[in-house]
Amino acid sequence: MAITLTKENEKITQMAIHPVSIAEADCMHRIKPVLMFNHMQELAATSIEKYDMRYGWSSLLEKGLAWFLIRYRVEFDSTPTDCSEIKVVTESRGCRRMNAYRDFEVFDNNSGQRILRASSCWFIVDIENKSVINIQKDFPEFMLYQDREDDLELQKLKPIDRVDSEKTFHVRYDDLDINNHVNNTVYITWALEALDSEYRKANNLKSMDIYFKHEVSYGEDIVSQVKYDRENNVTEHLIKNASTGEELCLLKAEFVQI
Repeated sequence: MAITLTKENEKITQMAIHPVSIAEADCMHRIKPVLMFNHMQELAATSIEKYDMRYGWSSLLEKGLAWFLIRYRVEFDSTPTDCSEIKVVTESRGCRRMNAYRDFEVFDNNSGQRILRASSCWFIVDIENKSVINIQKDFPEFMLYQDREDDLELQKLKPIDRVDSEKTFHVRYDDLDINNHVNNTVYITWALEALDSEYRKANNLKSMDIYFKHEVSYGEDIVSQVKYDRENNVTEHLIKNASTGEELCLLKAEFVQI
């Protein structure tokens, strides 16, 4: 999977370059994953408006609709340290029934080395009744998805069957996005924060699969649980509502030892 920026596909592709500040690197001088996910989501928002303003965030909001990110499959090629600038590239892949697909790549802009590639799945949701819109039916002009041989496959995840460690978090005002919901990247932070700090220092991310299931509101408490498979260097995560037990997010991460 490689995203090519050409005159022919300029309506469905977009690129942005972002500086990396000291605060956006961890104690091992690695870019924090959430930084890249934030920029990916931001670029998705501007890219969909470039494709067609009718599908932009503001236009959909006027109709009581909103884009919701549902799934990610992310594969990490490298983990550069002391990276000062990243380049994020995205391509809209079109829709299939209720699902819209979007690819991403992130590069160290100085060396040109690719950091990650990702595939994602999105819904258009009616904000009031929470129903999912059939994009292919209700927006027939939207480009249709076509498979490619090198596509990343979105993985099915299941809840963990054992809890090795957990942490509780309180939903803060600053966790909310413009839709008054907890931003997707916060779920990723909650999941990774439940890992032992020494484990994170000793390992780099190799892949990540994420399934965003439900929203959580301001002021609620959530529990971030993790199951370790140390033999295969894999962790499985469950984010759930502390009060109701409702599953909010499933995440599976594969690591490689430094």
